[in-house]
Amino acid sequence: MSFKLVNIWNPKGGQGKSMIAVNLAAAAVEIKLKPLVICQDPQGTATLYHQGGKLPFDVVSKVPDEKPDANLVIIDHQASDWEVPKGKIILMPVKPARSQYKTYADAKKRAEAQGKQVITVVTDTSHQRADEIATAKRLIEKGAFEIPSSGVFSRADSDLVSIFDPSMDRAYKVKERRREFLQILGAIFTGMLEEEGGMKDVA
Repeated sequence: MSFKLVNIWNPKGGQGKSMIAVNLAAAAVEIKLKPLVICQDPQGTATLYHQGGKLPFDVVSKVPDEKPDANLVIIDHQASDWEVPKGKIILMPVKPARSQYKTYADAKKRAEAQGKQVITVVTDTSHQRADEIATAKRLIEKGAFEIPSSGVFSRADSDLVSIFDPSMDRAYKVKERRREFLQILGAIFTGMLEEEGGMKDVA
């Protein structure tokens, strides 16, 4: 089985990498794909979710020795990792605060210099700060996606589930948040981001 490989990467910690990895994989299950998450985060957030026993997909802590039985492989990279990932598609979450943005911008330049296709996802914009609003708006105008702050993520986190779990069906604005992840997944699978993964792209 060939698979699409997505690296979720930003050397800055706290940008939402693990949250995106878990929910993007859950979105893939919604459209009948078989995802695998490789959790390289020492904090093991995605692994912790998996240990909760409620995720409809596997999370492993290292790259499999053999080709995985999956058609979407998501690598949740650790913070402070400045090595540009292998594979063509890199999803970069970023909080638009100035101190957070600079690391993202520097890392994105490195990735693009190596010919990577970068999908930017703006997370946790503070709508009380004009500078963050302006940065988020500029990124979105350039094609970035946005996942707004939402209590639905805290609620899912407390139960170690994704926002696609049936227990979340009545959560406030969960439909909007689910739609945003499905849109990101759609961008990954469009022709403009064609990339069939092989183990050489993962290891």
